[in-house]
Amino acid sequence: MKSLIARMRKNAVIDTLCTLEGNAKPCLYLEPLWGIPYNLYAPLASVYMAALGLSPSQIGLISTIFLVSQMFWALLSGVLTDKLGRRVCTGIFDCVSWTIPALLWMLAQDFRWFAAAAVFNGAWRVTETSWDLLMIEDAPESRLVHMYTLTSIAGLLAGFVSPIAYFFVQKFTIVPTMRFIYGFTCVMMTSKFVILYFLSKETSVGKRRMAECKNISILSRLWDSRKVFFRMLKSKRILLTVAFVACYSGICNVNGSFWPLLITEKLGIPTENLSIFFTIKNLFMLVCYFVVAPRLDVRRFRHPVLLGLSLLILQQVLMMLMPTGMYWLVIVAVILEALALSILDPMRGSLQMINIDREERARMLSYFYALCMLITSPLSWLAGLAAEVDRAYPFAMNFVLTVIAIVLTCVLWKVRRTDLDDDVA
Repeated sequence: MKSLIARMRKNAVIDTLCTLEGNAKPCLYLEPLWGIPYNLYAPLASVYMAALGLSPSQIGLISTIFLVSQMFWALLSGVLTDKLGRRVCTGIFDCVSWTIPALLWMLAQDFRWFAAAAVFNGAWRVTETSWDLLMIEDAPESRLVHMYTLTSIAGLLAGFVSPIAYFFVQKFTIVPTMRFIYGFTCVMMTSKFVILYFLSKETSVGKRRMAECKNISILSRLWDSRKVFFRMLKSKRILLTVAFVACYSGICNVNGSFWPLLITEKLGIPTENLSIFFTIKNLFMLVCYFVVAPRLDVRRFRHPVLLGLSLLILQQVLMMLMPTGMYWLVIVAVILEALALSILDPMRGSLQMINIDREERARMLSYFYALCMLITSPLSWLAGLAAEVDRAYPFAMNFVLTVIAIVLTCVLWKVRRTDLDDDVA
C-alpha cells in the first residue's frame, strides 16, 4: 500500500493535491460544493425560464443583462479586491453573486425575477479575481499549472452529476425540480462560502494592498486605476496574453455553442447520442489531466501550448470535412479536443497570472477580463451568422482563431524571454 501511494505521489498533480498548503487547500478542496449544484441546474436553466412563460427574446435579453452586469463588475473587481482584501471580498461577493441569485431563481415567477438575478449573478466577475488571488498569491509559481489543473478536475468531476437532474425532471416535471435544485444550490454554495472564509487567511500581497487603500475611497481608487490600465496598454507581454486568452475563449465558446448543431443537423447523428460524446470527452480529459498535466510547467509554456493548439487545428479541420454519419471520426475529433483542452486550460490560467504585475494583479486582472470579454463578445454573434450559412463555417472561424493563437504564443514566448534576460542583466 505504501509503495502504491509513493508511486501515485510521483504524479505532480496528485502530489500537489496531497501537499496543498495555505489558502490553496480550502479553495480547491471546497470547490465541489460549488461545482455540483452548478452542474445540476446549468443545463436546464433556459428550459426552466421557458416553462415559467419567458419568450426566447426575453431569455436572450436576460443573457444580455448578464453580460453587461459582468462587464460592470469586472471593471470594479480589482479595486474591490484591493480595498476589501482577497478573503473578505471573496466571502461578500460569493454570496452576492450566487446565494442571492439562487434564491431569486428558486422563487422566480416571471421575467423580472430572472433579470434581477442576472444583475447579481454578474458580480461573479469580482470573485473571479479575488478567489484566484486568494488561491495562488502565496503559492509557488512552479505549482500554478497543477493547481489550475485541480480546479479543472473538480469541475469535470462535478459535471458527471448533471444527468441526475434529467431523471428528476422526468419524474416531477421541470418547475418543481428546478425550484428544489436552486434551493439546494443556495444551501451548498453558501456553506462553501462560509467555510472558505473561516479556513482561509488574507494573502501577503492582499495585506499590503489593503493598507494602501485604507483611507482611499473606492471611487478615488477606481480613478487612480486608469494609470494601471495605461501601463497594461504599454506592456507588449500583457497585451499578447490578453489576445491569446481572448482567442482561446472564443474558440471554446464557438465549440461549445455550435458543435452540437453540426453533429445533429449536418452529420445526421441523433440528439440522444450527444451525451455519449460528452461522456467520452469528459472521461478522456480526466485521464489526460492526470497523465499530461503533471508534465506541464508554465515557465516552459511554448511547446505544450503549441501542441495543444495544433491538436485543436486538427479537430477543426476534421469537423469541417467530416462526412455524414461517421461516428468514429466524431470520436476522434472529441479525443483531439479533450487532449488539447487538458493542456490549454491549466496553461491559460497560469499564463495570465505570470504575465501581469504581482503587486497589481487585482486591478490588472479586472481590466484583463474586461478586455477579453470586449474582444470575445462579437465572436459568438459572428459564428452564429456563419452557422446560418453552413453549420461547418464556425469551425473555419475557429481555425483562423487557432492560427492567430499560435502566432501569439510564439511572439509571447520571444517577448517573455527577452524581458527575463533584461531582468537578469
